[in-house]
Amino acid sequence: MNRWRAAAVNLGAVIVLLVAASLLPPDTSLSDRERSGVLKLCVPQSFPPLVTGDPEMPGYDVELAGAIASEMGLRLQVNTLPAIGRDYNPRNWSLTRAQCDIIGGGVADSAQTRSFLQTIPTDSRTGWIGISATGTMPETGSVVAVLPGTSGLDRVALSTWLRSQGLRGQLVRSPVQLSQDLASGVAQTAVTERFLANGLELDPAANKAFWLESDHFAPVSTALGLWKGDQTLKRAVEAATTRLEASGSLEKLRKRYGVGAELTLTNP
Repeated sequence: MNRWRAAAVNLGAVIVLLVAASLLPPDTSLSDRERSGVLKLCVPQSFPPLVTGDPEMPGYDVELAGAIASEMGLRLQVNTLPAIGRDYNPRNWSLTRAQCDIIGGGVADSAQTRSFLQTIPTDSRTGWIGISATGTMPETGSVVAVLPGTSGLDRVALSTWLRSQGLRGQLVRSPVQLSQDLASGVAQTAVTERFLANGLELDPAANKAFWLESDHFAPVSTALGLWKGDQTLKRAVEAATTRLEASGSLEKLRKRYGVGAELTLTNP
């Protein structure tokens, strides 16, 4: 009798779940895009080489999203949002579904990002890097200028690690300020997101870029972010990406922007 009672309870639970699922609103994320004919991409103002603002070479993420939109029979609309990256918490960037179908420009495929977005990894890698004259972290007690960027890397873990090393993290608000603090000696080392280093006005001969300790901060893939629940749109984007990879288009795009290149410091 108990065995049959347990089976009846389990069957009842399954029925309740199926009924609840049937009451959920339908996922119209793909059909809405097909109806409008537009795929909207939200990006920061600049995040080379993923977003550049240059019409001739708009950036890896922008061209990738454009190719995906074309594969899906849609027109890409790029919305530049200055709020992206201004706050530590990506939830405070005030992004809305009305503005964005996809979010690009340095989104890290990290647990923090996946807590509020679905992600589709791209082929570029990001992570925390240090910049100093020696290519190493400085002595205990030194000042480290920190420019977090937009990517969704774990800023709390970085702050905790810096304190554990006896270093004083000093938040800066722009690549210009970071470059100035490093050049003037206000900070002995800088820490920033991998691609933000491309916008720093530093002499590559006098400064060396290096990944932070891999045991603490392994590099992660960047990604395109989509809203949670937009499953039909996500599947269509993934299918388009697979076709682009098979055709060789993605490999050409990677070479065009050098996203798979070794870690270097360039002077714009």
